[in-house]
Amino acid sequence: MKFIPIKINIGFFITSALIGFLNSFSLIGTIIWMVMIFVSVLVHEYGHAITAKIFGQHPRIELIAFGGVTIPEGRKLKTWEEFLVVFMGPFFGFILFVVATLILQLPFHNDFFRSILQIFRFVNLFWTVINLLPILPLDGGQLVRVVLEAFLKHKAWKVSLYISLVASVLFSLLLFLIGFFLAGAVFLIFTFQNLEALRYTRNYCEPDQSECNRIALNEIENLLKLNDYINAIPKLIFLIKKTKEGLIHVAASEYLAKIYFEKREYKNAYDLLNKIEKFISKESKSILYLSAYEMCDYERVVALSGLCFQEKQTIEVAFIAAASNAMLNNLHKSIEWLKRVKSFEKVDLLHLIKDNAFDLIRNEEEFKGFIDRL
Repeated sequence: MKFIPIKINIGFFITSALIGFLNSFSLIGTIIWMVMIFVSVLVHEYGHAITAKIFGQHPRIELIAFGGVTIPEGRKLKTWEEFLVVFMGPFFGFILFVVATLILQLPFHNDFFRSILQIFRFVNLFWTVINLLPILPLDGGQLVRVVLEAFLKHKAWKVSLYISLVASVLFSLLLFLIGFFLAGAVFLIFTFQNLEALRYTRNYCEPDQSECNRIALNEIENLLKLNDYINAIPKLIFLIKKTKEGLIHVAASEYLAKIYFEKREYKNAYDLLNKIEKFISKESKSILYLSAYEMCDYERVVALSGLCFQEKQTIEVAFIAAASNAMLNNLHKSIEWLKRVKSFEKVDLLHLIKDNAFDLIRNEEEFKGFIDRL
């Protein structure tokens, strides 16, 4: 069996040192805790990695701030294979608990070593139990997802997130009530992560389950990294038509819209993003914002102006908002946006408002007063 690569992030040492110090308040104790955490987490991840290796994948291990992660690469596993890969992590941790328990039965009189073994035994039992809770990203949450996928297909991920959200909220409250504030805060973080994941997966559909579609998107992304638009564009158009909905469909549409926008094909970019506006990223909403202005869809521009300016505070974004409001005869809002334009340094606002977009409000007293004060 070939070597399984391991990468250790500096955050892993910082977190394990903090946990060690809070449990010992001494340098020696901190080092001992760091070693125990390192061994426990590494053996846990080896449980995942070795099993994945047996099933023909090429896993790699990363030790990060709050534990570790095994990243599998290679063929897609069957449901029962994926279940075993996930399950073997906690199982290897439980084996460490059993080994420590058996060693403690041996007749030895070194109290210091015995106390370390007792802590090591408790840590691995505690982490095994916690890790099997039905909360993502813990292994218990992953096991729920794998089992649900056998029955619910593409809906399994969303259902498992709802289960995880409820469980993380309840467990976090329980930990806070019994005084385990640090652990409670960790599970509160899981709660927010699950909320964000639910927001992201609200458009998760059956086409996203297709390995073929995922491979196609990955190939396109590689072409885009090389700026190979000639080959990327037809592949994007085909993938968009093939998927029709879902995360892959949105991602492909965003990539293609960005290319169209850079080529100043504003109508194509607008048509693509306009259909899927509620699912697109903030960057794509900025592209839709600018394309909508070029297509004279001023109502769409006004609707997106606040979000786009918050994301990208530029003269262009503010001026387009002012001009669009002027075209809709929204005098007061147009002036408010012009004030934001004026707040930028070295802006010749008198020149900018000569644009025909302001003709509808140019003769209004409030607008004239604003110009006089410039």
